[in-house]
Amino acid sequence: MAQVGLHTVLCASLLAVTTSLGRAAPPEESKHFDNSLAVQTALQQGREYVLHGKYEAAVKVLESQVDRIDGNREYLVTLRDAYRGYVQQLHQSNRELEAQLYGRRLQIIDPTAARETGVKSVSPTQVQVKASAPTPQPGEGTPTIKFRGKSAEPSTPLTNAALASASAQPTLNGDPFQASNHKRFGEARTLVEQAEQAFRERRYREAALFYQQANQILPEAVRDAQERWAYCRLFQVVERLNQPTQPTAEDLKSMDRETRQAIALAPKLEGFGKTVLASLEDRRGGGKNLDRAAPVEPAVTVRHGQSGGGWSVAETNNFRVFHNQSRELAEKVARIAEHTRVTMQKKWFGQVAEDWNPRCDIYLHADADAYARATQVPRNSPGHSTIQNEGSRILSRRVDLHVDHEGMLLAVLPHETTHVVLAGRFGAFQVPRWADEGIAVLSEPIDKIERHTRNLDRHRQEQTLFSVQQLLQLNDYPEPRYVGAFYAQSVSLCQYLANQKEGPQTLVRFIQDGLRMGYEASLKKHYNMSLNDLENGWRAQAFKEGGAVGIAQQMR
Repeated sequence: MAQVGLHTVLCASLLAVTTSLGRAAPPEESKHFDNSLAVQTALQQGREYVLHGKYEAAVKVLESQVDRIDGNREYLVTLRDAYRGYVQQLHQSNRELEAQLYGRRLQIIDPTAARETGVKSVSPTQVQVKASAPTPQPGEGTPTIKFRGKSAEPSTPLTNAALASASAQPTLNGDPFQASNHKRFGEARTLVEQAEQAFRERRYREAALFYQQANQILPEAVRDAQERWAYCRLFQVVERLNQPTQPTAEDLKSMDRETRQAIALAPKLEGFGKTVLASLEDRRGGGKNLDRAAPVEPAVTVRHGQSGGGWSVAETNNFRVFHNQSRELAEKVARIAEHTRVTMQKKWFGQVAEDWNPRCDIYLHADADAYARATQVPRNSPGHSTIQNEGSRILSRRVDLHVDHEGMLLAVLPHETTHVVLAGRFGAFQVPRWADEGIAVLSEPIDKIERHTRNLDRHRQEQTLFSVQQLLQLNDYPEPRYVGAFYAQSVSLCQYLANQKEGPQTLVRFIQDGLRMGYEASLKKHYNMSLNDLENGWRAQAFKEGGAVGIAQQMR
């Protein structure tokens, strides 16, 4: 009965909306709506392009609607950032004439831009502009664009004509902004507020961009947010390190520079920053933090062939990928699996074990339905691993995935491969569920990890969290209503222990001895703490309010 009532309400609402949209609007109202929609669409596309460094595309889409924006301050800020990025890219590509052209357009919006982008004055004859249609002239119905609120208002109308004329004029008549310090501060503070909002919502890449833009306008505005800005910068470095593809030497150099700048911004993050620098050094081949006996990660050779039942197979030393997909995809899966095996063994066990015998079979199913038919596992599962063993002796290793899952390569494959890495490493004991899932999730990208940990506070309010002692003693997954809390708490606890000064490998030794002699005795042996100390220490870290330091300590 309740379902019928809800359906009726939804139908009535839909009818009202449909009727409203179908009703003819007055001409002026319709025109205003069309303009607003076009501007908002261009602004959204422009922001996305800027965030992804596609500045040329951002400039094109934003310039297409510049005559319609009617004082939209956010639009101008985005256009300014697009110009900045595009001019820098043009300089890097030695396309100096185009750089001068777009540099002048940038100067219309921001007269201080010449210092940042290297824009120089050139004579009109040095630049040629080709146009397919006459350029509108000021006063021919093109609207004046003004900043509103805290920002300065330009004293010269910003129109397509003004933008085009910038390519033929060495200077403009007068300063377009006459911006005072307090107005620049207002614009910078607005960007900082946007950054703070993005940070609270854990949109760290976007927050970093806002902080950077505010710093370019007025460094003093970012002074109180330096720690959070530094964390955002470290987040992006770690996110890049967590990708399955090996960074280039130039990438590593850039990430090293970014990490050192973040540490300089926020000395409180120095401890975590040094961990990131050590990881970068390992990627460069220095290996200073690795066991000296650990072998260098070998080059992965992939051999292609055919198998029975219509499967093709791609083989490496430790994996066989059965598939009916492209060779390129199968090879990528094989390489990511081999990379995950090496990095997880180094991180948690200190060295890489001998090649697996038997190898791990990975089955790539075409879609979720094929996956469910072949494995009898529900189609909403992204993948699973199956291990058969006798004590510590592994009889078979298998991973099943479906290739239509969006996170298959970056998250699901490393997660399931980590389960396989952990299997058989705890003697006669099975891997405890909390450790098996907690460590496997930590192999995924940062945003995937945070999907679990950001829910901790909600689970605490719902009173579904376990005590640490209860969690350690769980032999299997809890009943369904507690599964979300189980995953969030397992991931967070593994993060907390792995980030202690003893390091990730001590967490594994703690688990191994805990299974043999009890967790309380093992905790005393390896961390010199009691279960009550662990409970209090973990909770203090997990529920620390708004601290970039606390968040950063949980990143690895």
